[in-house]
Amino acid sequence: MSKLIESLVDELPNPIALVPVRELAPGQRYFQHGRDAPARLLLSQSFPGSEAIVAAMLNGVRRAAGANQPFVGAPSLKNMRGARCRTVLLVDDYSGSGDRIKSFYRGFKAHPTLRSWLSYHRIEYHVACYAATPHALRALQRTFGQDRVHLYKVCPTIATRTWDEDRVKGVKNLCEKYASSAIQCAPLGYGNSGALLAFSHSAPNNLPVILWQMFRAGSTKWSPFFLDKGIPDDVRMLFGMPDVDRQRLSAVRQLRQPRLSLIDWSQLPSRDTQNAMLVLAAIARRPRDRHFVAQLTGLSLPEVRRATDLCTTLRLIDRSLHLTDRGRAEIQHAKKVMLPGDDFLLNGSDVPYYPRQLRAGR
Repeated sequence: MSKLIESLVDELPNPIALVPVRELAPGQRYFQHGRDAPARLLLSQSFPGSEAIVAAMLNGVRRAAGANQPFVGAPSLKNMRGARCRTVLLVDDYSGSGDRIKSFYRGFKAHPTLRSWLSYHRIEYHVACYAATPHALRALQRTFGQDRVHLYKVCPTIATRTWDEDRVKGVKNLCEKYASSAIQCAPLGYGNSGALLAFSHSAPNNLPVILWQMFRAGSTKWSPFFLDKGIPDDVRMLFGMPDVDRQRLSAVRQLRQPRLSLIDWSQLPSRDTQNAMLVLAAIARRPRDRHFVAQLTGLSLPEVRRATDLCTTLRLIDRSLHLTDRGRAEIQHAKKVMLPGDDFLLNGSDVPYYPRQLRAGR
């Protein structure tokens, strides 16, 4: 997320106010009344959630910017006015439905000062998320605009997996069968999202309910993976940097390109080149946009952007994300670069060998 924020500095009008998104009560305003009104920090019965982690990260990004400060010191009305803020960037770690960000946006811009700045086109509102589901992305783009929603990753969901119909049906039946009747939430999670993403600090309520519900009616021995959306110690150890080879193999299977799983990826000169090959395989599926490419490959959106730029420069794809003849030829060639087999192994020998230059003449 830090890299995403830093990459937006040159794209958005400066200075930028970094605002962590948090839960607001229905109808609640972020700022109280008055010219320099303070922000309302917490709901009466809540602890700081992921917004505290996001706020700490944003503070680090702001400090790391150094002397050429593109950011407002803190997102208060007084600071934004003094810095002549041009962009308000609403930052969240995850959006499954888009509802929380949209609710926060309504409460934030409700202050008369901010309404005035917006009406005179003195500020722009943008959103930055580490991850969002395709449904949330569409909802946020309708609210803020196509080019004002910035993601690092597209969150996988049950609907976006390339599972066959029987497997999807089986998963959904499992979620519906064991979902607790005491929870007022759809079996596939809030908004019926069916999201498949959890963080080391929490599991969102957009996950299927059976993964986080505390109990199930009629069962006294229910043990969820994420008890009340918390992350237990024995599960937290699974969070870390992804295994690149394993992630690539999963992406190849998702793309239904079994021959690509036999490529000797070590022969490709860099990680960017490897990503470009994955992106080429995804574009062969005729995706609608870069977000769909990210879904198919499991790559982050910045990685997809770099890979598509590289492929465009090499004339493997055009600007409409269509394969060129050169791109199709490159994929066919890659399928022939197979992993080395036993035929390429050296055959050892116990017979001493002496270089010709060291042999004594006869």
